[in-house]
Amino acid sequence: MNSLKEILGRRVFVKFLLQNNDVIAYAWHYTKERALNHMRRIMDYHLLEGKISSSRNLEEWLAKRLREVLIDGKRFRLPEIEYKNRRVYIELTKVPHGETITYGELSKRAGIRYPEMLVTLMRNPLQVLIPCHRLLTKRGTLMGFYPLGKEVKKQLLEMEMKSNKVDPIEM
Repeated sequence: MNSLKEILGRRVFVKFLLQNNDVIAYAWHYTKERALNHMRRIMDYHLLEGKISSSRNLEEWLAKRLREVLIDGKRFRLPEIEYKNRRVYIELTKVPHGETITYGELSKRAGIRYPEMLVTLMRNPLQVLIPCHRLLTKRGTLMGFYPLGKEVKKQLLEMEMKSNKVDPIEM
């Protein structure tokens, strides 16, 4: 799995936000325009500034990080950026590879009200690296995975469980 398409099983367009040549956020979608619009919402929500860019090298950087998180089970280290409600992202990175928690449990752990936490997750600046795909409803079912959809979320969870050699959970 050397490319985003190999990892995700589909073509996505990615926009990266760089600050001092470091990736501090990225947004992806099925069209370039939607990826850019999503990036702008992330920037507005977190009050981020920087240069929006796309390149093969940046996509390779992301593919490598995704492999580390999804296949190798490494925990991603957040950049030293003051993201809004950063506690949500910190708590989410603590969820072990191949495991899940509920949205309500994350809200409680982060000390953030549930509705605000949902908005924070929709503006996740580093999706999958900050593993929002590890979240389930209180019934144990999948909720949306913005912006790529539930099927991608299910695929990511299955990828983690397969690399852990754990039986997949019923979706």
